[in-house]
Amino acid sequence: MNRREALKNIGLSAGYIAATPAILSILQSCTSEIKLNWIPELLSEDEAKVQDQLVDLIIPETDIPGAKSLNIAMFTDKYMNQVAKKEEAAMFKKTAGILLNELGISEDKPVKKLKTEEYDALLSKYLKSSKEQQKAYQEEMRQMKSPEDFESMSKDAKIFLFLSAVRDLSIWGFRTSREIGENVLAYAPVPGQQIGCDSLEKLTGGKAWSL
Repeated sequence: MNRREALKNIGLSAGYIAATPAILSILQSCTSEIKLNWIPELLSEDEAKVQDQLVDLIIPETDIPGAKSLNIAMFTDKYMNQVAKKEEAAMFKKTAGILLNELGISEDKPVKKLKTEEYDALLSKYLKSSKEQQKAYQEEMRQMKSPEDFESMSKDAKIFLFLSAVRDLSIWGFRTSREIGENVLAYAPVPGQQIGCDSLEKLTGGKAWSL
């Protein structure tokens, strides 16, 4: 099964966030804007551009819309600014800056000069690291009892947590978007007959329900 097929069938194994009316309104507002023809609310323009490239690699465009078409980077920025706790938003913003440093962004190397291979290498380094290494990063997170403890975390742990948050929000935003919910996943806004003992393959073609 390829990455896109896995996303079509995914539940919310990457993390669960309640679909409140406020969050759904953010998702719908993101459908009218294209790519970076929008002003980031939390991130800087460079940070937003980097995140836009990252989510495009996480959910690329194929036979169905990808992260860029669905404006997932904009949704993530709005979610962190409007819905997340202030402390979480502040840490997200700070680690976005750390990520720019990790990518070597400077006056001599602006975002536009970054190659796809550099983004891919970054995602591979952290999100494809060994289970042991990821557990170590997560343990650093568990040791954090207050926002002040964030400063004592290693740079690698901060970047891992940032990329994990981007990945999880991207998958959730993708799956919850109207386009994917109505046209890609199994969609039945008015429930019909209850069939409790049949296979998902037979009932929906193997697709997860959007509702």
